[in-house]
Amino acid sequence: MAIRGRIGGAIGGRDINCSLQGNSMRGRVGGGIFGWDIALEMQGSVVQGRMGGFISGRDIVVTLRGNSLSGRIGGAIDGVDVQLSQSGSRITGRCGGDIFGYDCNLSFDQQQGQLVGRMGGDVFGKDVYLWLQPGVNPLLGALLAAAVFYYMEIQSRNSNNSSHSGR
Repeated sequence: MAIRGRIGGAIGGRDINCSLQGNSMRGRVGGGIFGWDIALEMQGSVVQGRMGGFISGRDIVVTLRGNSLSGRIGGAIDGVDVQLSQSGSRITGRCGGDIFGYDCNLSFDQQQGQLVGRMGGDVFGKDVYLWLQPGVNPLLGALLAAAVFYYMEIQSRNSNNSSHSGR
């Protein structure tokens, strides 16, 4: 696996398993029944694809430039902008706006191939534990972590809204 690991804790977290063949990344987040497919294509500096199903999934379109990544997760109306940058072993950035966005605070250990840290804040965020195969750009791992966190937030929001309907 090119990228494998977990976003979130033992309860409520999601496993990630992605393979890389040529310019294509394919994989799965979560389990076989309640999980989401991942399909990304890398053409030059552009990474684009989709996470989740045809109806409830989210598009991913970003551009890699040196030690930074920028683009969008989700559609024009219900998506979030993503801006990530790497400085040494640190990957930081923001997804979404100033008010309704979330921070990325990760560390990449190249020797171990580990990308660890936090998406979101200390209280409402999720831990990130990913292992990257040698040669995989750590910004791709951070993008995947950001997309999974965003998708988990949407699922949580939708679950909370449906549990309150009918009152």
